[in-house]
Amino acid sequence: MNTEQLIELTQTLFDNAKDIPAASVGFSEEVRTLCEQNMCGNFGKSWTCPPAVDSLEILQAKVAPYTRFTIFNKVFPLEDSFDWEGMVNSVKAFQRGIGKLKKGLRNADPGFDCLILGAGACTLCPTCSYTLNEPCKNPDNAVYSVEAFGIDAMALMTDNGLQYNNGPNTVTYVGGVFHDRT
Repeated sequence: MNTEQLIELTQTLFDNAKDIPAASVGFSEEVRTLCEQNMCGNFGKSWTCPPAVDSLEILQAKVAPYTRFTIFNKVFPLEDSFDWEGMVNSVKAFQRGIGKLKKGLRNADPGFDCLILGAGACTLCPTCSYTLNEPCKNPDNAVYSVEAFGIDAMALMTDNGLQYNNGPNTVTYVGGVFHDRT
C-alpha cells in the first residue's frame, strides 16, 4: 500500500484526505487535559479514552516511528446546533467509516503497518467493557481518538489547508492514519 492508494481508499469513505509529514502533527497537553476534564462525557467509560489510554508521552512514542500522516474528515448535517442525537449518530457513522477503512487496508495489504485514529470515544460496542472491569472485547478494531492522543483536530485541519468549520448546522469529524516507518 503506497500513499496514493491510501489516499484513494480514504477518499472513497470520507470527504477529504491529505497526506502530510507525521512530524508536522502537533501534540497538545491542553487537548489531552480536556479529555481528562471529561469535556465529552467519556472519561472513565472507554478503553480508548483517559484514564484507560497511555500517557501522552507514551502515545507520542508509539507514533514517533511513522513518517507520514494521512488526515481525513467528514462533514455531517445537523437539524440545528442543539441536535445531540444527530451528533451521536454521525460520530457512529464516522467510526463505521473507519472500520471500513481498516478492513479495506487489511484486504489490500494485510501487512500494512499503520495506526488509525478517529473522533471521540470508540462506539464499536454498545457498552464498553471498561465500565464492566473487563478487557476490551475487540482491541484490533477499537477506535482511538485524535484527541486522546493530544492532537488538536481543528488546528490540524486549518494548519494543513483543510476546512474544519463547514457552516451552521454541521459537525465535522477528523481522523488520520500514521503510516510509513523510518
